[in-house]
Amino acid sequence: MPKRKMKKRRLVGRRELVVMILAVIFTSAGIKASDMLTGSKTDEHAFSGPCPPDMVFVNFSSGSFCIDKYEASADGGCPYQSPANQRESRLNLDYGACKPQSKLSALPWRFISQNQAATACAKAGKRLPTNSEWLAAAQGTPDKDAGWGANDCQVANNWPQQPGASGSGADCVSSAGAYDLIGNAWEWVEGTVSEGNFKDKALPDSGYVLSVDDEALPAETRPDAGDENYYGDYFWIKRKGVRGIARGGYWDNAKDAGQYAMYVVSEPSFAGTGVGFRCVAEARQ
Repeated sequence: MPKRKMKKRRLVGRRELVVMILAVIFTSAGIKASDMLTGSKTDEHAFSGPCPPDMVFVNFSSGSFCIDKYEASADGGCPYQSPANQRESRLNLDYGACKPQSKLSALPWRFISQNQAATACAKAGKRLPTNSEWLAAAQGTPDKDAGWGANDCQVANNWPQQPGASGSGADCVSSAGAYDLIGNAWEWVEGTVSEGNFKDKALPDSGYVLSVDDEALPAETRPDAGDENYYGDYFWIKRKGVRGIARGGYWDNAKDAGQYAMYVVSEPSFAGTGVGFRCVAEARQ
């Protein structure tokens, strides 16, 4: 075969190879682009604004943050979608694909201790809220003391189910847009109280809240009557030993539940039917 024809065939072959490589590159790029447009590929950072869509932004004086829009529930990667005891919560947390989620119309994840709730939040790249963060997120939630209906926060068995699915009370929403911070299930927050003290600060006895300090903790209580400035909310405490902190009340606390209600009675290892949690994360700049 003449040398000129051989060179020509080599050039054609090289051109075909280059065209095939470029086609693969552009096709791959097209698939990735379409995945991003259609949402078929999950990317936890692919969102606009300071918070993911399952969280809401809270403008806080000491540092803005994101908090779960709904009480945490077990996601589809968990062996137990609605844990019925602490062992099932532990098995959930031992399962790599299991994480807490913030989702409308899901049952809150209960039978989980304060310690386990912190672990669950960490698995989702989040953490438990501080007392101050939790209260800031709860501000503006209607805190009624009577006449609870189906659209209100569930504090008097006023939903069809106890606990109810997240977001069941259309009016039980804070100014920031977070649902069910009052009632339905108590929510674990960060920190413990030891022998009646929080960070070397003595907490008052059980009673109706009369004032709170700069860490959103009760500074003064009285045993016989609530204060309208704090919506008649109640503070429970057991002074001996180490106690976890839960906030907001649950489905049967009636007027004692609320944004200032706190339950400092159970050990951090306690897991019961009326206590759940939600998580926070740093807001994206």
